[in-house]
Amino acid sequence: MKIIEDFQVEDEFINTRLDRWLKAKVHKFSQSFIEKSIRAGRIKVNNKKIKSSYRLQGQDTISLNLFYDDSKKDSDKFSYNATLEEFKNIKKNIIFENHDYMVLNKPSSIAVQSGTKSPKNIIDILNKFSTQKKYFLVHRIDKETSGILLFACNRVFAQNLSDQFKNKTVNKQYLAILHGSIAHNEGTLEHNLSMKEKGKIKSFKAESDFFVIAKNKDFSYVQASLITGRKHQLRQQFLKINHPIVGDEKYFLPSNTAANHLMLHSYQLSFEYQNKIKKYQVDPPLEFKNFLKKINL
Repeated sequence: MKIIEDFQVEDEFINTRLDRWLKAKVHKFSQSFIEKSIRAGRIKVNNKKIKSSYRLQGQDTISLNLFYDDSKKDSDKFSYNATLEEFKNIKKNIIFENHDYMVLNKPSSIAVQSGTKSPKNIIDILNKFSTQKKYFLVHRIDKETSGILLFACNRVFAQNLSDQFKNKTVNKQYLAILHGSIAHNEGTLEHNLSMKEKGKIKSFKAESDFFVIAKNKDFSYVQASLITGRKHQLRQQFLKINHPIVGDEKYFLPSNTAANHLMLHSYQLSFEYQNKIKKYQVDPPLEFKNFLKKINL
């Protein structure tokens, strides 16, 4: 579909966002197509580049010079063909959302992004059905881990959050239930972890702080914070001190774990936004709380 045309804004669309006008009056373009076209100068208002969030005025002229391949099905744009019901279920778990970021309480047993063993994933579910914005991943938590997950809602803030993670100004706190009674009530874990990256085994320094909330002779309930951010960091580090996380089928599988899920929960996250520190926290899921009761912690 080729569109080379100028449009005048009708009264009913005054103060409407440009991207919403495009979807209502021209074609239901994907948000990513609109953003790319604006950056390339193929969508202009009054012969000027603007943002997709620009609100139209009565005298505006919208100029389009577009070629859009509408033969491609929506299901072809995502690695996982999500259902509307899955989208609604994910949206129910949103803790907070504005035009820059979204905070989600991620359920356990669902991947953040697509993988060879995990086709079902949150980012595809969100972006397939979201018509107002595109969500951007800025960090990840394991498929088996529940709790707080942060998304950016535009490219500018995605870069901002990525920089914050890179500069280690984002604080992440986890709750975990460990096998065994850990000797020290608090401490710092420092290890070199080996991981496969691009077909090669590489060694990375991993560092985490922890303190014990409660313990008995069989289990320890701890809060931990990441100083570095490595894949499966806490799972590997607690295993290295002989206190693996309960329910970890990848690194430790005892004969009678009695837990159906990994007992690791992303409990709290804080970052900088508009010169203020934003902090979000969420309680662990019911299966986590029930297991604590079961082991008398």
